[in-house]
Amino acid sequence: MSGLCVLAAGMMTPLGYNAPATLAALRSGISAVRGLPWPDPTGADPLRGARVPLPQWWFGVGMQADMAAAAIGECLAAAECQDPREIPILIGVCAPERAGRPAALDQQLLTQVAARLELPPHPLSRVIAMDQMGCAHGLLAAAELVARPGVQQVVLCGVDSYLEPATLKDFIDRRRLMTADNSNGFFPGEGACAVLLAANAAPGQPHVRVLGSGIAHEPAGIDSTEPFQARGATQACREALRQAGVTMKDVGLRLTDLSGEHYKFKEASIVSSRLEREVRDTPQDLWHPIEYLGDIGAAILPALLAQALHAGLHGYAPPGLTLCHVGSDAGGRAAFVLRYDGPLQEEEL
Repeated sequence: MSGLCVLAAGMMTPLGYNAPATLAALRSGISAVRGLPWPDPTGADPLRGARVPLPQWWFGVGMQADMAAAAIGECLAAAECQDPREIPILIGVCAPERAGRPAALDQQLLTQVAARLELPPHPLSRVIAMDQMGCAHGLLAAAELVARPGVQQVVLCGVDSYLEPATLKDFIDRRRLMTADNSNGFFPGEGACAVLLAANAAPGQPHVRVLGSGIAHEPAGIDSTEPFQARGATQACREALRQAGVTMKDVGLRLTDLSGEHYKFKEASIVSSRLEREVRDTPQDLWHPIEYLGDIGAAILPALLAQALHAGLHGYAPPGLTLCHVGSDAGGRAAFVLRYDGPLQEEEL
């Protein structure tokens, strides 16, 4: 994975209509979580979550295409020396078994996004329907694409919404959402996040390089009754560190998809206890932007990559490498070791 770089980002989230606005809000610790226009069935207050302030009040493929096109367009605008028609687009979306999933999402999303961007669909573009793992596999696919002749850059996008009414009902019934009588849950969110990827960056161009990757499966998922030992996440992180030729001591920051549910916090803690074998000179930071964005599902990995790039560019990332890890309800686990390379951007006073 050393032949893959993150060059730019595009975002449409509850915190902002573009990457600079969203990432500045994340850096400032601003939360988009607030009352939604749906009642909390277990209390008198509204259900809480994070919503992109779009003018329409409908859901479906069209709404997700609106968000994805905005994020992808921002990345294509950053590809100044590349014809946008020659850039494949990989889009991660929710898994087919998600309750409330828009009908024909896989078949219509790319076509609708291309129409909004006024570009013909690239023959190598595709949709990957695997929740949080969609963009993880998309990142591996992008590394293979940019190694081909004729493909210089790829856009990887994730788009998702937990605010579909049928989705909300299903997660409430399963006691997965944060409600008045359930503190072991997540705040539902929505959004689209994208990153521009290439095999290498131009000299002096700020970028995040992917040094190692790991993919694994967790046998004791969140709905499982099996003993939970975080085997999948540990294996994925260990493999990513091995490929990068580093240890956990070299990692100064962990970027994660922790959402508020105890399961993922326990998983992150077990991973740390198993892989942290040396005495650290400085503490290791743990960032989880879902705290401010709400859970954005399939869009979380590009959001983490965008945050790694922004933190490196603006000099607020902790010293050392970044370990990024995500997981899906189906048991998929992915980890990536990242390094920021390039100059720091001077802050405006």
